Amino acid sequence: MTKHSPPGWSAVVVAWLALSVPAAAQVASVNGKIAYTACDYSPAVGQRTCDIWVMNPDGTGQTNLTNTPEASEEGPIWSPDGTRIAYVEGLTGGNMLMVMNADGTSQVAVTPTRSFQFGPTWSPGGTQLAFVRQVPGQTMSIQFDILVIGVDGTGERNLTNSDFDELDPAWSPDGTRIAFAGARPEMSVDPITGDPIQLVQWEIVVVNPDGSGEQILSAGDPGTPRATLLEEDRAPAWSPDSGTVVFMSQSVDPCCTPWQLWTVGRNGRGAAVLSDNPAVDDLWPSFSPDGTQIVFTSDRDAVSGGQFDVYTMPVPAASPAAAALATTTVAPAAATPAAAVTGATRLTTSGNTVDPSWGREPGTLPPQSFTLSVSVSRQGRRAAGVVASLPLGILCGPDCSQTYAAGKVVVLFAIPGLGSRFLGWSGACSGTTFYCRLTMDDVKAVGATFARVR
Repeated sequence: MTKHSPPGWSAVVVAWLALSVPAAAQVASVNGKIAYTACDYSPAVGQRTCDIWVMNPDGTGQTNLTNTPEASEEGPIWSPDGTRIAYVEGLTGGNMLMVMNADGTSQVAVTPTRSFQFGPTWSPGGTQLAFVRQVPGQTMSIQFDILVIGVDGTGERNLTNSDFDELDPAWSPDGTRIAFAGARPEMSVDPITGDPIQLVQWEIVVVNPDGSGEQILSAGDPGTPRATLLEEDRAPAWSPDSGTVVFMSQSVDPCCTPWQLWTVGRNGRGAAVLSDNPAVDDLWPSFSPDGTQIVFTSDRDAVSGGQFDVYTMPVPAASPAAAALATTTVAPAAATPAAAVTGATRLTTSGNTVDPSWGREPGTLPPQSFTLSVSVSRQGRRAAGVVASLPLGILCGPDCSQTYAAGKVVVLFAIPGLGSRFLGWSGACSGTTFYCRLTMDDVKAVGATFARVR
């Protein structure tokens, strides 16, 4: 509006525009379709196979996207903009990591060869996938690690590369953290002697996109049973605001109670149970894009063992995990259990559906920004060097990450210290020139290596 506009004119225009927009457009939800896996016996191959299906949020419009009796597809996960689905395909000889359009067309392999790989999750910009692969172990013969790869099949790197197993990666919508289920050491009490002993249990773990900054989220607040007993925690999923994580948990001390859904703040506080029926298994949760509901798998209405269907339930209006975010310095002395979540709605009735993922309605993704993370390694004693950025924001050393608007062009400069030289870039940058030019179309992690001049 110009400075000559009469008082109140902008308000009149806004009101007129609001009245001009069709009612359906005003109430349009960001919640798109739910993808899931349905499995059944296939006479074509003489064994059980799976297909990727989609349905509306109310369970209507159930559609088989892959429909391949001679093959098997499972583990669907929606891209952030709701236009693509990542999944795995394979029966024997290993799996292929795949991507297809929301309608099932243009099925393209991401990984070039078959191997034991599964569990993809999208980066916020949709250019990368984190996933699980079975790899040679460090002290074990084989182990599961979290890897990251470009959707075009380039830039594969091992994110965890630890001496433990990691499964079920989930990239936070803000791009700053990747959650996963990791086997990690845990102190417990010997039930016979009463002495402290170290065991290994599955925890929900988060790391930065370059694998640094590991933190265990699901250990439990001090003084709670979760902090002293053993559980198996799996399948983390982020809330749309990246503030909380839902996951499934099974007590193994005593062993083994049904799986229940839990929530925890991204700072590891306020862990509380969400499931409303501890006598059944509730598994594989995923938030709705608007953050008001959780879709999950359950056998709560099964007429015989092994029957699972897809359900939704409302997110508590004031979850303990969300409340814990407001208290970042002092943990509560005891847990405050979440109120029982009631009103679960059954969406499928076939008894053979798992792995639900709730996608965003295409065209509703808000403007994005992405974090650029830099790590500096130095080879040899007294090797020195820093990485700086234009626009300003990164000076690594002390400041190694910065968030930029989507599409922003950032140039990184590698500046060796006295008596040192720059060896080269890794991650989203490559080569040995002293600068690297990046377009921020997604979360990016860059490494720079300096060495002492001999």
